Amino acid sequence: MSYKWGGTLLTSKMPLVGYVSIVGSIAGGSQLARSFASQSMGDTLAELHAAMLLEGTKKHTKQELQVALDTIGASLSFSATANRLQFVARVHTDYLDALFALIAECLTVSTFEEKEFVTLCGRTESDLALESQDTRAQAAIHLSRTLYSPGHPLRSDSTDEARQAIQTLTRDTLVQYHTHAISRESLIVSVVGDVQMVPISTIIEKHCSKLASTAIKPAIYEKAVDHHKEYIQTPIMDKSSVDYMLGITTGITSDHADYPALVLGLQILGNRSGFTGRLMKEIREKQGLTYGIYAYPSGFSIADGYITIWATFAPQLLEKGRAAIHSQIKKIRTRGIDSEEFKKHRAMFVAQSIVACVDSMSLARTAHEIVVQGKPIAYLDQFPQRILKLTKREVEAALKKYLLLDAATESVCGSFSL
Repeated sequence: MSYKWGGTLLTSKMPLVGYVSIVGSIAGGSQLARSFASQSMGDTLAELHAAMLLEGTKKHTKQELQVALDTIGASLSFSATANRLQFVARVHTDYLDALFALIAECLTVSTFEEKEFVTLCGRTESDLALESQDTRAQAAIHLSRTLYSPGHPLRSDSTDEARQAIQTLTRDTLVQYHTHAISRESLIVSVVGDVQMVPISTIIEKHCSKLASTAIKPAIYEKAVDHHKEYIQTPIMDKSSVDYMLGITTGITSDHADYPALVLGLQILGNRSGFTGRLMKEIREKQGLTYGIYAYPSGFSIADGYITIWATFAPQLLEKGRAAIHSQIKKIRTRGIDSEEFKKHRAMFVAQSIVACVDSMSLARTAHEIVVQGKPIAYLDQFPQRILKLTKREVEAALKKYLLLDAATESVCGSFSL
């Protein structure tokens, strides 16, 4: 249902006696933070803001908030995505009112105490020190920054930019951003579990309608430009493996007619949830070049997304592994897909879609994400049906159209000879 003040509530009953899982959000995240501050500190500002919401309010200290949650047996966390400020919770239905009172309190009267802010900045700097040595994280960061221009929601801040942001941001900036960012009109709440006898609608109205009504404009950004082939090496010394990422921008979102066929094609190439993809069978099982390799769509629900292939190699096997990936891409584009392979993966995708929603939290997340994308809740069932109706020819056409090796960016990070 939709409230007159702008909020949207989704509910679904599941046989989970006495408990509910909750996923909710308001407009915000890195994109809003970039428009408020600068392009180079959007991720950091959004993440610090989300983390500080449980660090104390005008009504409760940090410790008192945790005691209040423990008393009602609830879990609650806040996080920032590219375009939303999100909260995730689980609680017994008897305490649903108390939980939403705390959520609304954090979103309206957080104090952002200087002491807690300084402590959080210190922890974040430690996390960034680890990130700078994380080969997968660095490969992904460099990939996104090559594929997308500043301002694009799929472009990550670099680790150095995040460090600079930590040194630049102040508690006052955080307070100003909070006032700018909170808006009840964009609220979406998904509640799944034992919802039948609980007045959830009344509880949401009671607490969340008190949030500020701030006019938040969608961020404007330019789509990725066409890319030529690029190869980026980022050395980090004394690493036993190399992380490899290949990315190809597509110019389309999840609303595009080609999207279902591309998704199924990428599952056939490198199924990210198992060992049935071609890349895993050929490059790991037959050639023994890697422990793991997958292909998957990235960012299509947020903006114009990109194809991703990820693998990890021993340094001495990197070039063989890279050549093997190129070979499999060329093979699936030129020789197509086997009929039995196609039918197996099509049925597998639908089965995985069902399994992905069998528990209350997964269903709450999926329903929430669908509405955030502006799609009807019926899309939850409609998309698997679109996959079932695909033909082999449609999937092969999508792979030929978008899986373009000559337009690929490759990002490699680890210990190797330059």
